[in-house]
Amino acid sequence: MKFVANMHGNEVVGRETMILLIQYLCQNYGLDERVTRIVKSTRIHIMPSMNPDGYEISHEGDNQSIVGRPNANNVDLNRNFPDHYFQENQVQEVETAAVMNWIHQYPFVLSANLHGGALVVNYPFDDNINKKDGIANLTPDHKTFVLLAKAYASAHPLMKKGTQCSDSSEYFPEGITNGAVWYNVEGGMQDYNYLSSNCMEITIEMGCQKFPYASRLPQFWLDNKDSLLLFIEQVYSDIYYDLVNFFYCFKNIIVACKFYSNLRWLIRSTHIYV
Repeated sequence: MKFVANMHGNEVVGRETMILLIQYLCQNYGLDERVTRIVKSTRIHIMPSMNPDGYEISHEGDNQSIVGRPNANNVDLNRNFPDHYFQENQVQEVETAAVMNWIHQYPFVLSANLHGGALVVNYPFDDNINKKDGIANLTPDHKTFVLLAKAYASAHPLMKKGTQCSDSSEYFPEGITNGAVWYNVEGGMQDYNYLSSNCMEITIEMGCQKFPYASRLPQFWLDNKDSLLLFIEQVYSDIYYDLVNFFYCFKNIIVACKFYSNLRWLIRSTHIYV
């Protein structure tokens, strides 16, 4: 599974939280039972910043501006992936192309795209053919995506309540929303993951302020830590345990794990060593 943060350079909570997650996993491995189990059983890739150029020109204290949102070429990277309805994105930025290659290099099955400026978990699809906000566009794996979104939101002390940001009238029941219902995003990364690879990705808006002051970052970590750990644990499936239980008496064999995600095509994970 993977995490991608700071796709919009001025949205830094995900960036800093990923650094703290790496530190937390490394420092607690072998000491904390839950962390040890996660690290031993899950291949975790973490990209703290997809848009370092945008981050460099962003400023601390930013609530809702767009300074630093795009990359150095003034392109919004979350509108730059190939879209399943529209053909505007024929040329990808170097950051986008690198992430696309990464997506196809590894058999990821789960991913989170970490943003800021709101407090909600957003799941595919992110746009609809009508280009109109407020119209649901659900995937064949809608129930699974809802479970993933609720897993994250339910462990967040504010998100699970549908807490509104002070400058917004938006309310998200249980802290989740279908992307197309919220607003249309053409060329978004989460839809590309779902349609072009093995990977089921959700977008997590981690807090109301895009670039909070450093003194507030520890609280963002505390608010999101349990949600991040619970989300990682969603990669576990019944078939994993069935395979391990079935082959427990054999050593040094490789089991190729394959499972269906509701109505969609076959999902392939990495190998399980037992």
